[in-house]
Amino acid sequence: MKKYLILILLTSLLSLTFAMEIKYFGHSCFRIQFESGFSIIIDPFSSNYPIPQTTADLIISSHEHGDHYNPNFLGKKVEVIVGTKGGGANWNLFEKKIGDIKIWNIPTYHDDTEGKKRGKNSITVIDAEGIRLVHLGDLGIILKEKEINLLGKVDILFIPVGGFYTLSQEEALKVIKQLKPNIVIPMHYKTEYTQGWPIGTLDEFLRLVKDIKIVRLEVSSLKISIDKLPKTTEIWVLDYK
Repeated sequence: MKKYLILILLTSLLSLTFAMEIKYFGHSCFRIQFESGFSIIIDPFSSNYPIPQTTADLIISSHEHGDHYNPNFLGKKVEVIVGTKGGGANWNLFEKKIGDIKIWNIPTYHDDTEGKKRGKNSITVIDAEGIRLVHLGDLGIILKEKEINLLGKVDILFIPVGGFYTLSQEEALKVIKQLKPNIVIPMHYKTEYTQGWPIGTLDEFLRLVKDIKIVRLEVSSLKISIDKLPKTTEIWVLDYK
């Protein structure tokens, strides 16, 4: 009997898959924790949404607008990397390695007039555990061939879907088709916290989706590993609440 119990325990341990965890706090803000325990906050907001009680080792912001940049988000000092400088007038290109985790960025624009309306934007790319995560920040223009080539194979794509300040909802679908990610996580859409903003809702965007599977997870976080990625593109909706 004892040998049988030990065998069950060993089988259970072998079946465990280490995975990174992605948690959504609303708007464009996510926390990503890796197998090593290292964690990152991407695009923390400074207003509208309630600021959560959480921890992280690093903050990354795609650009310096207040709904994506809050160096005090954690209530304590940690390293902060921002993809723009000078209030969005210039890019701040970076490449950082933490163990096997590689983080880098690609310069883009916040609008379709090369930044004349809203300045510059930065795409954050994270390579970790065999997965490439791409956070588009406030991307305001369809990707060019150069940017698509730099991004390469995208596994998980965080994309703004509310329009107006970013890509239109129709353009967001075009970018998804450009990149063909395994998982799409929508962000930057109208909620009860942004009722006065001229952006569209998540449901308005999802109604435009015709040929992509939509998975409503009804939770704010998920654990994912390379072997759990869907074979074709799916939209996974996280609940920021």
